[in-house]
Amino acid sequence: MSSDTSKRYASLFVNQSHPAAFNTDVQILIWETYPYDSPFRDTFKAFSQRPVWTLSDLEGKRVCFRNVVLPLLTRMIFGLFYNTHIIQGCSNSALFRAFSEFILHRLQIPFKPPQRRLRNTKYGQVLNEQDLLSQLEENDDYLVQRVSYERLSFTDILIGMHGAGLTHLLFLPNWACIFELYNCEDPNCYKDLARLRGVRYRTWEQRELVYPQDEGHHPEGGAHAKFTNYRFDVEEFLHLVSQAASEVRTHKIEEL
Repeated sequence: MSSDTSKRYASLFVNQSHPAAFNTDVQILIWETYPYDSPFRDTFKAFSQRPVWTLSDLEGKRVCFRNVVLPLLTRMIFGLFYNTHIIQGCSNSALFRAFSEFILHRLQIPFKPPQRRLRNTKYGQVLNEQDLLSQLEENDDYLVQRVSYERLSFTDILIGMHGAGLTHLLFLPNWACIFELYNCEDPNCYKDLARLRGVRYRTWEQRELVYPQDEGHHPEGGAHAKFTNYRFDVEEFLHLVSQAASEVRTHKIEEL
């Protein structure tokens, strides 16, 4: 979701000299023949008031474009979001911050109490999650909530495994910190994204204190760090959360 929509936003951003750049009276065309369906389909409402079309909607018709914008390709080399070529020291991109504010504003994301939601997948689970949460809850300085995307834009520290919805860091407040519990041997993905968004980033540092369930089993065969579950040392976990909390307190005062 964030990959597709951020590319559309970037394409409009660089063309914003056009008077209708962010007009919602536009037609979005997905360059595929199969029906478009996604849990994040409603995100396109930030860009257009019209239903999303695919090539099947235009089958057998001659189409003329009065004005067309083509976004960057997903996962292209040196593109945007994935495989981004970042200049050393570059952080806090105005483009990524503007995208975050644009989506929250256009979709009118409200502040509301969280609802408990469970995310159960075969891999990427934290085997001793309850132990980690219990230890955090003993500290009166922390308000601990498990998976509460309704309040994401008000979250100080977002904690999760690699790939477990961490792209939502784009919508964290400016003072926030993302704690990627374990990067599953893909160290730059969310680290770079956090830098571009301008939020702090932490990940597990002591490899000897993280315990994989097994070597991992890629669907196409072979061992793979992203296809297993993990257990984490509680004391090291608390130490990293404490570091993240300290950074948040400092930057929250500066922002507010």
